[in-house]
Amino acid sequence: MTTTFSLVVVAAGQGSRMGEATAKQFLLLGGRPLWLWSAVIAQRLFAAGAIHEGVFVVPAGCEAEAEAALRPFSFPWTVTAGGAERSRSVLQGLRAATGDFVLVHDGARPFLTEALCRRVVAAASEERGVVPLLPLSDALKRIDEAGEPTPCPREGVGLTQTPQCFHRLELEKALSTFGAGVKDEAEAWHAAGGKLTAVEGDRCNMKITWPEDLTFARSLAQKSFRTGMGYDVHPLVPGRKLLLGGVLIPGFPLGVLGHSDGDAMVHALCDALLGASGLGDIGTLYPASCPGHKDRDSLFFLEDTARSVQALGWTMEWADGVLIAQEPRLAPYVSVMLSAMDGALPPSWRGKMNLKVKSGEGEGNVGQCCSVVSHMVVTLSAPAWLSGEDF
Repeated sequence: MTTTFSLVVVAAGQGSRMGEATAKQFLLLGGRPLWLWSAVIAQRLFAAGAIHEGVFVVPAGCEAEAEAALRPFSFPWTVTAGGAERSRSVLQGLRAATGDFVLVHDGARPFLTEALCRRVVAAASEERGVVPLLPLSDALKRIDEAGEPTPCPREGVGLTQTPQCFHRLELEKALSTFGAGVKDEAEAWHAAGGKLTAVEGDRCNMKITWPEDLTFARSLAQKSFRTGMGYDVHPLVPGRKLLLGGVLIPGFPLGVLGHSDGDAMVHALCDALLGASGLGDIGTLYPASCPGHKDRDSLFFLEDTARSVQALGWTMEWADGVLIAQEPRLAPYVSVMLSAMDGALPPSWRGKMNLKVKSGEGEGNVGQCCSVVSHMVVTLSAPAWLSGEDF
């Protein structure tokens, strides 16, 4: 039987040390709340078969907001309300999870990586909990009762990170009995008599606790950019609708031929998004051999494509397109096309597209009114750490 893992992201605290009216996990980093970056990694882990679900624990009353933020993601997810202290919040997450094992991660650690999660998962066992540790590089001092700093040895001491991995039911028992006041799940596990295995942590997996931490994190979240190109051509034939840019063009005797609705403009935009994000091409993801795509509205493909691209952490910065047709005259429809395509994109991407329409100048198939052609260029951005590039 396959062992299953749930990623439980704990984002239910108040973050009072940040000195902000907004709980720290909802502060923005690279245009997203801190906790939502863990969902991007959950998407990648799910696609790779490393986890089978994500559970997000948020403050009571914030469930609807979290659910709205998670809708673009295709991995199975659950949102639940947390408790008055960390151990109660984690217990709520465990009770909502279904995996044999849980990876419990702090939502205030936005720079989680797939590599760290894989190290933790690889060391998982029913008998032992797994914690990521980092060796100390700074000298330590302990403040004595008189307030005097005295040297403290750093040998054999490590900084503990998340995610920490445990057998779900055994961790639930440990937290139920020993969870009061613990700083992390490993404390409760150890108090219950459980053993721990350490794996190498990640220096970039910092916890946002103080205002300076967020300032530093924002400096790390510098953007990386990618560009994708899209192209499509469809014949014009009698007996078909003329759909371009998601808009039905009335009063023209020819329409676009295709397995779907043949919308060359939307297909080119999909291909440009897929190319920039490295997800392949529209023909592979939505093949003409699929009966379900017969005469399908191409705005469905655009909405689904954009959702997949956004779930990988990418944001559309700009799109520029050219639609070439001898007839009919398409200039009056440009603003309507832009509005139709915008409606299929995530709200934060809208208003970032330019479209030009050109004549075929009487040349070739386009010029003889035998086909329409579309070209599209898209620029995407993501924080450099998330796109896999060096800081």
